[in-house]
Amino acid sequence: MLKVSSIAMLHLKNMFKTPSAIILMFGMPMMFSLIFGGIGSDGSSEKNKPVVMVVESKEDANASIMKLLSSNSQYKWQLADEKQARDSVENQTAIAAVVMAESMIGNYDQEKPLFQMIVQRKTQEYLALNNYVKGVGRTVAQSFEINASQGMDTAFEMIGEVAEKEPVKVSREISKKEESESESVGMLAIGFTIMFMMFGISGAASAILDERIGGTWQRLLTSPAAKAQVMSGYLISYFLMGAIQLSVLMAVMSLIYGSSWGSLVYFVPFAALVIITIVGFGLMMAGLVKTRQQSGALSAVLIVSTCMLGGVYWPLEIVPEFMQQIAKAVPQSWMITGFREIVSGSLYTPAIVNSTLVLLAFSTIFFTIGLRKMKFD
Repeated sequence: MLKVSSIAMLHLKNMFKTPSAIILMFGMPMMFSLIFGGIGSDGSSEKNKPVVMVVESKEDANASIMKLLSSNSQYKWQLADEKQARDSVENQTAIAAVVMAESMIGNYDQEKPLFQMIVQRKTQEYLALNNYVKGVGRTVAQSFEINASQGMDTAFEMIGEVAEKEPVKVSREISKKEESESESVGMLAIGFTIMFMMFGISGAASAILDERIGGTWQRLLTSPAAKAQVMSGYLISYFLMGAIQLSVLMAVMSLIYGSSWGSLVYFVPFAALVIITIVGFGLMMAGLVKTRQQSGALSAVLIVSTCMLGGVYWPLEIVPEFMQQIAKAVPQSWMITGFREIVSGSLYTPAIVNSTLVLLAFSTIFFTIGLRKMKFD
């Protein structure tokens, strides 16, 4: 055991000597997590809400309609004349402009549209806004219809009362905990750490190829240490490398964004399994190729493509169903699924168990291929 530990610590020290390895292990995942976390962490603030310009009609009672429109707090509503509204849309400082009919009552009587939408291009934000404005139009029309016999003043009073009411509350039962902002940033950090951990460990494992060419590998194998001890020392150093990388990222994200990691009783064993799987992947890559250059090129293609498929860059929920099925063939998707259940606190047992079993299968396959292909000569 002493020989294994000595080999592991010696190899680990050598990996941390190069600035490029430190940047890859810590600098790159931190930078990506901070950038993407910063983008997503302030999306609910007032200044980041989509701006919608509103051009009021000439009727005195239109303030109640404006109140009804602006009751949707997802947008930042601003009054303007038509020229200002068009300029704002043209300059892309507003996602759209809502122009009320000059006479809401007149257009209603003539069965003409109550609102005109001005938009430069149909974005997702505009499509959501369009549906909302249509709903407001139906509410206004129904108020006119209900109060036709009592006078339109009563209709505008009704619209004002509707605007002042709180949104209808809907009872719901949540089977899985919803992801908070800090948890979302934490999952981003974990995803990017997985990706750069795969790069780092694959690069470290492929260093065996250079050592074989330089003669270091052969000298180690002819030393008093057995082949199993030499290999164990290397694998332990790769595992410690991944554990240090993940620990540092967890600490940084907790300090900056207040990210929480769920129950450590679940997190630590699952994280260890994830690192073991990645070590197996790196060993497999080192065994399949003949030079470090081949390993770097093949690893780059495989890691980036599978991370895209596995939900590191974006949530799998937003991709088509057939892509979600394909994602099950890559280990990253199971890593992300397991971590999400633990970090969110849902601890949905079938998801965690399935992720654990699949990662055990992947790690077994990776280690089997890697050790069989590794040349001990």
